[in-house]
Amino acid sequence: MIIVIDENLVKEAEKYAELSKRYTSNRHDFHEGTLSAKARKMFEGKLGEKIVKQIFTDNHIRFIEDFSSYTDADEYDFLVFSKKDDRELKVDVKTRTESFHIRTLEMIEQFNNKPKDIYISVRLYKDSLPYKGEIIGFAIRNDFLTKGKIENQGYLDNYVLYDDKLRNIDKLIERLQKI
Repeated sequence: MIIVIDENLVKEAEKYAELSKRYTSNRHDFHEGTLSAKARKMFEGKLGEKIVKQIFTDNHIRFIEDFSSYTDADEYDFLVFSKKDDRELKVDVKTRTESFHIRTLEMIEQFNNKPKDIYISVRLYKDSLPYKGEIIGFAIRNDFLTKGKIENQGYLDNYVLYDDKLRNIDKLIERLQKI
């Protein structure tokens, strides 16, 4: 399902990307390293998060959005709550921007040092206005260990899950606590 991102959420993403560009890591190989490239990639990533925020809101999912300072690396994108036991679960949104992106990546270092419970893969259609995207699927932490593999495309080792290993987002929505 294609989600058109609410204009207010787009503005939130633009503001954050502009503020954070000087603090965005150079440790990734997915941008050219300039301030404008950092702002662009941060904006795209934040738009992916806004797609998830919109889905959580539309489905009345109880969540807390990360509001850490733009000067700091975040610990999660969202906290959600298990319907079963009200446990807090850390969510990381993984945003793709190209049709040839067919896998979800998590740097091994980040996986080990800042673990998340849930990873949601989003496809952002960055060249369309209004901005829109869709959820590709989700994975739990253990999926990277049991279904994934380690790949290095020339920079850092990543845990990798190909799209056929992702779970259906509807299953996640069913398991999360409603407001």
